[in-house]
Amino acid sequence: MSDPLMSVYPPLEPASLVTRRSRLFPFDSDGLTLTHLGRGAIWLALKALGLGPGHRLAMPAYHCGSEVEAARLAGIEVIFYRVFPTLQVDEEDLMRAAEQSDATYLISYYGFPMPPVPPGTRVIEDAAHALFSYDGGSAIGSRGDAAIFCPRKSLGVPDGGAVLIRGGSIEATGRPPWKGMARSIASQGMGWAAQSRAGVLRAPATKVFRKVSKTEQAVEAGTLTETVIGEWNLEVADMESAASKASRMTEWAVHGADGARIREERRRNYQILLNSLPEVCLDRFRGLPDGVAPLYFPVRVPERDRTIAELQKRGVRSIEIWPVPHPLLDRQRYAELEPLRHQMLALPVHQGLSEWHVEQIALAAREAIGAAHR
Repeated sequence: MSDPLMSVYPPLEPASLVTRRSRLFPFDSDGLTLTHLGRGAIWLALKALGLGPGHRLAMPAYHCGSEVEAARLAGIEVIFYRVFPTLQVDEEDLMRAAEQSDATYLISYYGFPMPPVPPGTRVIEDAAHALFSYDGGSAIGSRGDAAIFCPRKSLGVPDGGAVLIRGGSIEATGRPPWKGMARSIASQGMGWAAQSRAGVLRAPATKVFRKVSKTEQAVEAGTLTETVIGEWNLEVADMESAASKASRMTEWAVHGADGARIREERRRNYQILLNSLPEVCLDRFRGLPDGVAPLYFPVRVPERDRTIAELQKRGVRSIEIWPVPHPLLDRQRYAELEPLRHQMLALPVHQGLSEWHVEQIALAAREAIGAAHR
């Protein structure tokens, strides 16, 4: 196999810095605020809806953790609702939690549609996985009182969350430290070169990337979970910093994104992997509904850590999907989700990958899964 280094998240496309395009949702919306980090967007959404001490928020038992930490720091009581191991929401339990709460938090898993909005409740839609994704004729993130997006994950910008407030807005203040942004921009450039098919760019970039990446080193050491988890035990000041304005580069680049093309290329890449690896994909994600722009291809394998290590040897930088819930969750009560937290990984399908890249990923995945189970 050739040696490009293909990551789950895309590098920034240079064209987005020089091309102005007609804005697609959510970037065409009044009430949209770009933030430094995604959890900062969640923090501002809670503020905008007036949620704080004395309020309750219904949240899914299957989650990243940063959204729950934002609620905890805001002084909100979290009421969890059940998510089945199929990653379908238990709609009856969702209704129970929503009736007990002042607002309800819904999550789009991997860019796929969310459950129906419970009647009579304010709703925050977490569309961090679902930029440019549609459910039928409606953009995911367009139904709620507030919506969260993560341009950094979908567009490769150096930083950036986004919060959309229906019928209002909330302001972010300050800017992220320039040194951190310089490192992020350099990393994005290195990632772009590392997946290039031009060996003169790819070889040195891949060598440097593997040498300096903490994630690469953690995979080799078998400590990936401990390295990537760190979204709780934060302070209010951490949330306020995350809620500062996005960098100027991000503010400029998001409006150069070709959302329609990105959606179609992600769909094409997802379908290639689905055709090659249907047996390791959860049933719910074995179809691709019209309009869905998947963030990545979810894979469930018993030997996840070994599979990730084998993928890395073959030039594919996979990631664990939400391996540890927030400490507020009673893990015994929702024990049916534990296997997912130990077995789910993500494969790249982003718009920076050609069909050739994705075919290489499919081949690498088959080899890696086989090697991990020997």
